[in-house]
Amino acid sequence: MKRILLVVLCFLTFPVAASHIVGGEFEILHVSENNYRINLILYFDELNGNPDARDGNVDARIFRMRDNGVVRDISLPLVSQTPVSYTQPECSHGEIVTTKLIYSTLVTLSPNIYDEPEGYYIAWERCCRNYTITNVQSNDPTQGQFAGQTFYLEFPPVVKNGQPFIDSTPRLFPPLNDYACPNRPYYVDFAGVDDDGDSLVYSLVTPLNTKSGEAVPENGPRPRPYPDVVWRYPFNLSNVMNGHPDLKVNADGFITVTPTTQGLFVFAVKCEEFRDGVKIGEVRRDFQMLVVDRCPQAEPPQILGKKSSDESFSYDNNMNVSFTNSVIDEERCIQVQVSDPDASKADENYSERINIKVIPIGFKKDISEILPDVTSATLINGSTKVFDICFPECPYVNGPYEIGVVAYDDACSLPLYDTLKVTVNVQPPPNANPYFITPDVTATLNEGQTQTWAIQARDDDGDQLVVGLIPIGFNLQDAGMTFTIVNQANGLVNAQLQWDAYCDIYDFTKRTEFDVMVVVEDIDKCLISTPDVMRLQLKINFPPNHPPIIDSDLTDDPAERIVAGIKRQIYESLVFNVTGKDGDNDLIVLDVHGVGFNIDDYNIMFEPAAGNGLVTSQFRWDINCDKLNLQQKNVYDFQFVVVDNVNKCNFYRADTLDVLVELEPPPNTPPDILVSSLNESQRLINNSMTVKLGEQINLGLYGNDSDNFPDQDFLRLELIDAEGSVPPEGYVFVPAEGKGSIETTFSWNPDCSIFQNGVYENLYQFTFRVYDSRCFNSLADTVKVDITIKDVESDVESFNPSNFISPNGDNCNDYFALEGIDPGDPTSGCYNPEPDAVVSLPKDNCIRWFESIRIYNRWGGMVFESNSRDFRWYASGEPNGVYYYRLKYSDREYKGTVTVRY
Repeated sequence: MKRILLVVLCFLTFPVAASHIVGGEFEILHVSENNYRINLILYFDELNGNPDARDGNVDARIFRMRDNGVVRDISLPLVSQTPVSYTQPECSHGEIVTTKLIYSTLVTLSPNIYDEPEGYYIAWERCCRNYTITNVQSNDPTQGQFAGQTFYLEFPPVVKNGQPFIDSTPRLFPPLNDYACPNRPYYVDFAGVDDDGDSLVYSLVTPLNTKSGEAVPENGPRPRPYPDVVWRYPFNLSNVMNGHPDLKVNADGFITVTPTTQGLFVFAVKCEEFRDGVKIGEVRRDFQMLVVDRCPQAEPPQILGKKSSDESFSYDNNMNVSFTNSVIDEERCIQVQVSDPDASKADENYSERINIKVIPIGFKKDISEILPDVTSATLINGSTKVFDICFPECPYVNGPYEIGVVAYDDACSLPLYDTLKVTVNVQPPPNANPYFITPDVTATLNEGQTQTWAIQARDDDGDQLVVGLIPIGFNLQDAGMTFTIVNQANGLVNAQLQWDAYCDIYDFTKRTEFDVMVVVEDIDKCLISTPDVMRLQLKINFPPNHPPIIDSDLTDDPAERIVAGIKRQIYESLVFNVTGKDGDNDLIVLDVHGVGFNIDDYNIMFEPAAGNGLVTSQFRWDINCDKLNLQQKNVYDFQFVVVDNVNKCNFYRADTLDVLVELEPPPNTPPDILVSSLNESQRLINNSMTVKLGEQINLGLYGNDSDNFPDQDFLRLELIDAEGSVPPEGYVFVPAEGKGSIETTFSWNPDCSIFQNGVYENLYQFTFRVYDSRCFNSLADTVKVDITIKDVESDVESFNPSNFISPNGDNCNDYFALEGIDPGDPTSGCYNPEPDAVVSLPKDNCIRWFESIRIYNRWGGMVFESNSRDFRWYASGEPNGVYYYRLKYSDREYKGTVTVRY
């Protein structure tokens, strides 16, 4: 089993977070229909990289730009490994060994999925970059700040506005494989190509890091944003290499730098892709530049020029030369002489290899034809080399043009060069310009008319002619025009322009005047553009068409444009008729819309009408409160329009009528509120009442409203204010709501806490309100209830308790009590129903209250104790005699005796 497991492990590879990444980028290339090839290019450092970090497969992920949502995962297998060759192998000493790894797969990007207007991006995170990088923190993730690379590319949807949108991203970025030397200018063309001809714009950016130091994220690439790498001091995006000048890239992708410090420097270039001025994608390309002091001392070559007739090479930097059209090809030349000081140096073996090339300045064209067959030479012992530069009979542009003749050597690590700028003025062969026989045309056609104009152009040299027609700002076919070449021969062309000015066939609603340019050009030997132009300025007249007229029965004025002053209350109706007429009996359409509002949001009925010559429709608005807010809007502008747009020429003719309706609140009868006492013992007179403390207050409150159109008003009854000598607390009131009539109650049982500062009579006022919800005309009724609350009166002075009991079981004077004494058995001789015969304790109030009674025998022993006002002492088991009691109130004591006699 162990042997089997070992064999299996030998075939498994795991991502290693090790130093190996030089740089790289993504590509997405269109193959056919919705099929695309996705490539990931990774440059692998063979000298410093860990061989185990060479991945056999890459798992990238596509995200939506709009919300960073995952679209799909893409698996790209490794398909090729090729060494990156040097541009000057003789300069290499093994400082850089780089392999280009390509991971690739074919995918289908379905238009049903990849249709997001904002586009998509693909990303892959991998750690780590080289640990020997000078300008950014790049260490083993277990030992310090790591630096991975997030490979990142944005691409557009494959369909836009329902049409296929095919795009291949930029590709074929050259590697940067030669080294640079301190204090020596370095340059390289870092630009890629675009298969679609889109515009590419380059800029320097800070390289992207990965979100963690793991080799590859366990759950796949994560969405934006991605962190930047961390620059080492003093490096940053404005000081990538500490160069003088520092690393720059122009908009065309050309990199320049003069480094001052040796080291390995990482940088990133963003390439943005534009089509028709709109950005459709971008790709980030990371790479490294090695600066090492291995460049030998060298001097640039020198190039000098002379005309064929000159005796010496006297032109150093700039040169002007002119040739007439009578000069033969062999004499339409200049000579350049190239020398190089290094060809005279012993440490260069008294030899130097030089080359020349030519570049166009200010125009784009392949001009390599002006070079001789041999463009290189080896200079020995300070010798020079002369080259002939011969110009073609036809100038590259119409007029003088400028070229650069560049001489360059084989210096390490990049060639040194010198340039001679030559301004060339070549007179082209004689040629007669083409011209029109036909004069310019200015014409007006009536609608329904057809006319043809003959057009003739000539060329006196008998050159072949090309005639084209340019409509200014319109499409020829949309205007009913046809341009035809009738016959053509060398030096002559006959053509015609026919205009069928039928407005029931062609749409003239947007344009009635048409400017047409006819251009003739001859195909001369040098294809120099000398066109002639003929102009046709054409106009169309249309048949008369009377505009429609709109009217309403709101006024007697048939030409009314605005009807104002119409007022309606909510819950009323507005009804009127609107009529549209057309004197030509054209088909007209009558409709209405709200100015600043949508009439569909309201209870409005108006049926659009269509007919020939006359249409009528009724407007009806049964105004209710729904969706109205008179505080925000109380005037509504209804704009009625009658349109005639199906006449013969489809011209838009219309008339409008604005009806301004001012809305007012509906009439409203205010609600009523009533209050009554629910306790028979408490009388409410003129909404005022007086109660003693301890009596619960119970009030009934009633609200009523007589409005019932279009429905009963909704009422709410509430307590809006409660005030008094001491703020009232503890009362119970629940607001009531309902339609038509409502009721609720108020209750309160205050205690002694309402009396403060020695005042034992308080006045309270409670304010109740009932209000209705009548639309924007809410009314209310209020009632104030005054309640006076007094403390209980205590009859202390009249307190005269009994002092004799006979507990013999005859139901007559059997116990000693001071509250609620039984008047006795009516059948006995002690029955006394008179009220004043019943002794009561002084009433409890907020000043004083009963606390306890204690009864003692004549020896001072307590024989009875109670904390209840309703105590009863039956003297059970006590002998005859006199007993003493102590009656305790909160503010005083009463003492007395009671005699017990059986």
